[in-house]
Amino acid sequence: MPTNFAANIKPYFSECYRDNMTFLFDLWSADDVKNNWEGIYDSVQNKRMPIEGCPEGVWDDARRQQFLTDFMNWKNDGFQP
Repeated sequence: MPTNFAANIKPYFSECYRDNMTFLFDLWSADDVKNNWEGIYDSVQNKRMPIEGCPEGVWDDARRQQFLTDFMNWKNDGFQP
């Protein structure tokens, strides 16, 4: 089954994470995330995202790696909604 935004990517983005990014784009919008895919990937990989201050905290290395894997799979599967 292909990786899709609704089931596999959006759940990573809490309401707090979303609120902190609305000045750039909407993390709950598949199109916005697709259009900013490279920047999001690089920011997560380089530990600039997610930022501190949300109740969920920053991601540990295991969660970060799982996100990056899922995110790459989403891209490779054609950015399914």
